[in-house]
Amino acid sequence: MAQINVNTSPATSTSFIQMAQRYFVEFSVPTLSSAGSAVSTVTVVGLTTNSLLILQPRVELNSTVAGVWIHGRCSTANSLAVTFTNNTLSTLTGSTGSAYLLQFSF
Repeated sequence: MAQINVNTSPATSTSFIQMAQRYFVEFSVPTLSSAGSAVSTVTVVGLTTNSLLILQPRVELNSTVAGVWIHGRCSTANSLAVTFTNNTLSTLTGSTGSAYLLQFSF
């Protein structure tokens, strides 16, 4: 495995990326009130805590309005907590969605 040093300003980090892993995640988008948010938990085998996560939806999370945002975090191994935020003035009904999850471990 090649070592990748992470340089930050003003100091240099001695950490390096130990692993980069990609996952395909399917989830249920909960019903969201206007300007509301909700958290859903998805099992992702192999996901670890203390990682940098990038969660990219494959398509719009709601077909009728734009403005639904998601971000993920992992505070328990193998468990992805997805936070959905509705930045619209409309109440949205639940649906299903999918995303790619990229995990970097240091």
